[in-house]
Amino acid sequence: YLSVILVVIENYIIYIMAQLRPFKGIRYNQDKSGDLTKNVCPPFDSISDTLRKKLYEISEYNTVRLELGSRGMDEDPYFSAAEIQNSWIKQGVLVQDDSPSIYVTEEEFKFGDQVITRKGFICAIKVEKYESKIVIPHEKTREKWVEDRQKLMEIAKSNYSPLLCLYEDDSRETIANLVKSISGKVPYIDIAPDELQKIKVWRVTDQGTISLITKNFNNSKIFIADGHHRYEAGLRYISKINKYREIDDNESINYRMIQLISMNEPGLVTRSYHRYIRFNENFSEYKEKIISDDFIQINQENFSYESIESLNALYESLNDTQETEGVSFGIIIKEGNTAKSFIYKNQNSIKNNDYSFLHEKYLKDKINEDLEDKISFETDLNEITKQLSNNENLIVFIMRPIPMKDFIETVKSGEVLPPKVTNFLPKPPAGLVFQDLDGDL
Repeated sequence: YLSVILVVIENYIIYIMAQLRPFKGIRYNQDKSGDLTKNVCPPFDSISDTLRKKLYEISEYNTVRLELGSRGMDEDPYFSAAEIQNSWIKQGVLVQDDSPSIYVTEEEFKFGDQVITRKGFICAIKVEKYESKIVIPHEKTREKWVEDRQKLMEIAKSNYSPLLCLYEDDSRETIANLVKSISGKVPYIDIAPDELQKIKVWRVTDQGTISLITKNFNNSKIFIADGHHRYEAGLRYISKINKYREIDDNESINYRMIQLISMNEPGLVTRSYHRYIRFNENFSEYKEKIISDDFIQINQENFSYESIESLNALYESLNDTQETEGVSFGIIIKEGNTAKSFIYKNQNSIKNNDYSFLHEKYLKDKINEDLEDKISFETDLNEITKQLSNNENLIVFIMRPIPMKDFIETVKSGEVLPPKVTNFLPKPPAGLVFQDLDGDL
């Protein structure tokens, strides 16, 4: 009986732990693709229309052609991505590694006056339902974005950008020290792309080293920092296939490519995700409801909406209150050719962060209808300036970043935040390595 009990316990432990695996990555052959610096790009949800056009011009092999497809340029961007990838493989522009690997990463970037270095590694994780409490989400998703990523996975049979995930190391920082020792060698990738972080990558194929890293996650939970839509797309993709056939445990579709960073790493920085809503009708009615509050102060009657300096000044004035209790955000009302700016401050809110308060309290109280599908998200204040210049009836919410300590408390508590709250600097780029979803890992 004891042996049976031990087997049951062992199986249970295997079930509840995070299963990390090496995989045979697909990578650029720089002899044919040219400098990798010109071929990586941000993940799909960080690419504005302006940046997408720029990336298309930089290189005929830029990953944007796969990660985002030629959205708006081709009739079907998903088949376009699949065809382009297949042609690059035939040309030898892309090649697959001959053995399962993990990919240690080092990213260097500037934040304010600081130069920060962040170490981690890219591997594959077994996709588990959230109910198992192995992979922990922290924000809600939007249906159309999950569907978009699922279609790309189904048709192109690849993942092009890793999710950014966090883990808690043990007291001796066992995993971080292993990663650090690997990064002391000569990297096979060492690039500094424009407007992205400097990146070094080491490919690890030694099974002993891989086992040392992955088995240290036996009792660890994985926290999604960025990539909820892509993870949920993976869940749906697996569920869809399971309806008509059994999936072998070693098949690549069971896994999702992720970049893992220790919560103790100094290079975890969160930035703001601003919001804006375009209105085609009844704008005056919405406008009056939004700004009818005792906690709102007029910041500027004639706001210079075409001036990035004005937006920066509003943003900085909000960040000056970052350490104070309560919630705060900026509001810009653009009507016709004029704009006003306001600042909302409330120190008595029961919501502990600006984003939850805005979505779950403020907008719901002010407007008796669901605006979630009408809200757009943007991290770049320059893009917000363009929206203000190009639209007549617009409401913009300028947001403060959620502090890292508040984020960690939130994910550990299990609270689910609104979409697009955490904007980590930097996000892992698309194009360093791809995950092939055909066949085994």
